[in-house]
Amino acid sequence: MSDGLGPETTADDQRAELAAAFDQELDPLAEYEVTFRQTDADAFGLFTTEVLASRNITQRTHDGYDRVFRQWRAFMAKQDRHPACPNEEHVKAFAHHELDTKDNHPDTVKEKLRKLNDLYRYWQDDPSFPHPQDYNPIALARAKITFADAERKEPPQIPIPEIRDVLESVTVLRDWAIIVLQLKLGLRATEVCNLQLADIALDHSDLTEHYPELGSNPYLADHENTIFIPHDRDGNKSPRPRLLPLDADLRSVLRRYLLIRPDTGGPHVFLSQSRHEPLQKEDVNTVWKDAFHPAYAETEHHRAVTSHYGRHYFTTYWRVQQDLNRELIRYMRGDAAGAVSIQERGGIDEYIHTYYEDIAEIYRERMFTVTV
Repeated sequence: MSDGLGPETTADDQRAELAAAFDQELDPLAEYEVTFRQTDADAFGLFTTEVLASRNITQRTHDGYDRVFRQWRAFMAKQDRHPACPNEEHVKAFAHHELDTKDNHPDTVKEKLRKLNDLYRYWQDDPSFPHPQDYNPIALARAKITFADAERKEPPQIPIPEIRDVLESVTVLRDWAIIVLQLKLGLRATEVCNLQLADIALDHSDLTEHYPELGSNPYLADHENTIFIPHDRDGNKSPRPRLLPLDADLRSVLRRYLLIRPDTGGPHVFLSQSRHEPLQKEDVNTVWKDAFHPAYAETEHHRAVTSHYGRHYFTTYWRVQQDLNRELIRYMRGDAAGAVSIQERGGIDEYIHTYYEDIAEIYRERMFTVTV
């Protein structure tokens, strides 16, 4: 028996036909957008005040909700749609933007959608809002998105000579500095974006004269040729701050970049090339893709090389190739000391502490060189 549908009929076509047959709206929140734009009430702020404030959650969790809401607002602004009036396609597009453009892990994107769903369900339940009980675009989109678990694929193993070959093809000194920084310090993209001039102590008279704020972070008071990575800037996921050494190789790269860096008067180390604004996470990911793709794009056996590759490479180098103590690697990565949770930690783990002095000399002696 034929269902009356041609071979080219898509799922969207079928949904549109059903909506027309039953007099349903495929975008039921569109009619409320003008009213939301006209009112001064903050649909997001109400959730924060009435729901989050009543929960027994940490400040870190609270900040996580705020961060997701800011990202969602910014994304919807680019769609020219009020963030309280999404449809399913908006949610799908946001998820793919987070996965593909920003290179977020699937679990991270799932967590962001979970937070957005908490917010949407509040709007559905509160009689002040027009969101119908029988329509939830967050849940609908979440059920239809395939989150391919890229973590199941190993990153490719790229020998140092091949990395040097890739770097030779990078013509923008800023991009060169970003890639080398992440390879040699294991920094996340957000940590690169948040890096400020005050966080870098470089022993170079011309630079300190040009940038008086260079190395002025109090954490660097007794250190030279060292970088400070804070834990409390928006997007920095590491639970503890850390000092990391700058070997001769990385110092040379940073000096060359800082000498030609646009002097905007702003604090951030890395700036966009056109408007000289602080970089976003997706900008850093683009730097890596431009340098390493298509040669190191995703394959059947390996995940694509993206901005997170540096953190994998750094960790593998120290643990596998150098057989360094795990606690020292945790310190350099900014991980919490010991195991993941208190319940999993033995008594001795509570008394293990790692400091910059424990890794500085080892790092400078054994860190690989990427420039020639």
